[in-house]
Amino acid sequence: MSKGIEISITQKKELYFSRRNSKNPKLKEHYKLYCKLLSKVIKEAKILQYKKHILTTYNKARTTWNIVKSKTGKEEISLLNIKGKLIQNQQTTANSFNDHFSSIAEKLMGANQIDKMSQLKNGAPLHYTLRNCRYPYPNIKFRHTSTEEIEKIIKSLITKNAHGYDEILITILKWSAPFISSPLIHIFNKSLELGSFPSRLKYSIVIPIFKTGDRLNTSNFRPISSLISSSKTFEISYTRINAHVALNKILANEHYGFRSSLSTDNASYTLIHEILSAMNNKHTVGGIFCDLSKAFDCVNHRILCQT
Repeated sequence: MSKGIEISITQKKELYFSRRNSKNPKLKEHYKLYCKLLSKVIKEAKILQYKKHILTTYNKARTTWNIVKSKTGKEEISLLNIKGKLIQNQQTTANSFNDHFSSIAEKLMGANQIDKMSQLKNGAPLHYTLRNCRYPYPNIKFRHTSTEEIEKIIKSLITKNAHGYDEILITILKWSAPFISSPLIHIFNKSLELGSFPSRLKYSIVIPIFKTGDRLNTSNFRPISSLISSSKTFEISYTRINAHVALNKILANEHYGFRSSLSTDNASYTLIHEILSAMNNKHTVGGIFCDLSKAFDCVNHRILCQT
């Protein structure tokens, strides 16, 4: 709040009382115009303040979303409609969300359909993948990690206030990196040798995020999982798998999701380029778009683990 805006607000109050005690129509019009201009000035001042705040912060994305949440009035979930009854008990609410998120696939597809998916023709779920591979790909060889690699990953983590059930912030993880890198290296290398990810690092805090529609309906929320900070260092395995996939050209060129240096911008550009090229050549252009409801929630875990 600048000094000029404070003076203008005081002037607005004086104009309001003058207008209320006067029957002069010109004074009424002047007051309306003054209010309109003052609202515009305050709006521009807020925009400038938000921009300044975002530009001077380290985590710009997090700051932007915090501003959006503060302006949209995000409230804590305290009431749900469960089978026609309004529930306000926090434990019951948490259990309701847990039951809903853990049974989404069964509700959308049905248990019988999921069982059929795990029993594909010709026996194995990998049949389709193996049939469409032109040649066998070499097996991936995981190499052990080092202190330098672990500390580099910890340093690259985005600093934010979110934390897992251990309540250790990423800031603390960065501060303690020189002291905890050695035990993390031992755990990670053992994980590679045994082909197993530590169970305690899989635990997460699941936060329901409202999407749209009725706030009392659990189906209008999506789950966000907050893992513990130290588990993020185990994404070293992702870098190795990603390098192996890129080197052997396993993924199709049209696959843009979850690949380094590629994003939805690349997919949009390619689509628009293909459409414009076809139109320039006087070809007919058609498209079929599928919006899959809760696509990731419906992935069969048994098939995923076998691929």
